[in-house]
Amino acid sequence: MKSIITTLAVIGLSASAFAGCGKTETTSGKLKSVDADSKSIVIESEGKEVKLTLTAAVKNADKLVGKDVVAVSSHKKVESLKKS
Repeated sequence: MKSIITTLAVIGLSASAFAGCGKTETTSGKLKSVDADSKSIVIESEGKEVKLTLTAAVKNADKLVGKDVVAVSSHKKVESLKKS
């Protein structure tokens, strides 16, 4: 009986370890600037400037400056950046 309860407890606790946040935000607007030193971008969206951090997955962000873009980010870190 103890082993069954222990097994169920282990399964229950381990399932919560695999649950991630999964929260992603989509920011669309004009790409205002790219700072290669701090690896960040600024997007002007709905009259506000949104500063996001680039990840290694984003390539050639500097070629999109001045264009309308869509950035998908998780916790202010850009996962993808596309021209809209």
